[in-house]
Amino acid sequence: MNNLTSIRVTAPPETVIKKLSKANIALYDLKKEGATTTFAVKDKTVKKVFAIFTHPCYNICVVKYGGVRSFAVRVLSRIGAAVGCLIFAAAVLTAQSLVFSVQVGGSGSYLAPQVIAILGEYGVEEGRLYRGVDKPVVISRIMSLPSVTFCSLEKRGTAFIVDVECSPEGTKVSLQTPLLSPVTGTVQSVVAICGTPRVEEGQAVSRGDELISPSYTAADGSVQSCLCVGYARILVAASVTSRAEEESEQSLSAALAAVNLYSQEASVTSYSVKHASDGVIYTVNFTYIYTASINMQ
Repeated sequence: MNNLTSIRVTAPPETVIKKLSKANIALYDLKKEGATTTFAVKDKTVKKVFAIFTHPCYNICVVKYGGVRSFAVRVLSRIGAAVGCLIFAAAVLTAQSLVFSVQVGGSGSYLAPQVIAILGEYGVEEGRLYRGVDKPVVISRIMSLPSVTFCSLEKRGTAFIVDVECSPEGTKVSLQTPLLSPVTGTVQSVVAICGTPRVEEGQAVSRGDELISPSYTAADGSVQSCLCVGYARILVAASVTSRAEEESEQSLSAALAAVNLYSQEASVTSYSVKHASDGVIYTVNFTYIYTASINMQ
C-alpha cells in the first residue's frame, strides 16, 4: 500500500529541497506549479514537514494522504455518504407510507363524504400511516352505495385515490354473481378487481366455466362473499363459410372479410374452397379475442 503523503506549499522548489534536506527528510515526486511546489514524503514525516513550514507565508496543505490514513479517510467519507443516503431513504419511505390526501374522483365523486367515512373505518385517513387495506371488502362496501357501478382503489405516492363511477338513477347496478365464460377458448389474461380469479393465463375454458367468483379469502382464512368486478380476455378459434358463384380473387376477398363480423382484429389462420353444384363454398378459419366482463359499466 502506498505510504506517501502528497503536500503542497507556497514556496520555490529550492527552498523546499534545502529545508527538507537539512532535516534529513526524503523527497518524492517534486513538481513546481506556479508559485507552489508539490511533493511527497513518507507518512511518518508529515508532522515534521508541517513544523518546518510553520511560518504563515508558506501556506502548506495536504493534497492527498497516503497509506492507511488515505484508506481510512475514503472509508469514513463513504460511510458518511452512506449514512446520509440511508437517512434520506428512511425519510422518503416514511413520507411515502403516510396518507396526506384522500381523493375521490369519477362520476361518483359526489359520494366523497360517504366514501371517506368507509375508508376511515378500515384505517385509511389523511395524516395516518398506510398499513394496507382489504380492497375487496372496501370496494364491496363502496359499491353498495346508491347507483355505484364501479370502484377502484390505489395508493399513489402520499395520496390514496378512489375512482367511483355511478349509473343514472333507477338503473340496475352491481351483480353479486360470478363471471362465467360465454365462449370456448384459451384465457389470455384475467383481471379481478373484486373477487377471486378461477382461471389463469393459458388455461382452456368452455362456455359456462367460472372465470371470477364473487368471493375472497379474508386474513383469518375464511371465505367471504363480495361483488364480482373484473374481466377476462379469451382467445377464440372459429370458422365462417360463404358461397360464391365462382372461385375468384373477389370472391375470396369477400369470404375473408366475413371474419370482421366477429371482430375487427380477427386473424385468419387458414381457408379452403369446396366446389358445389351452384358454385363454390369458402371456409375461413380464424381467431379473435373475446373480452368477458362483469360490473365494469
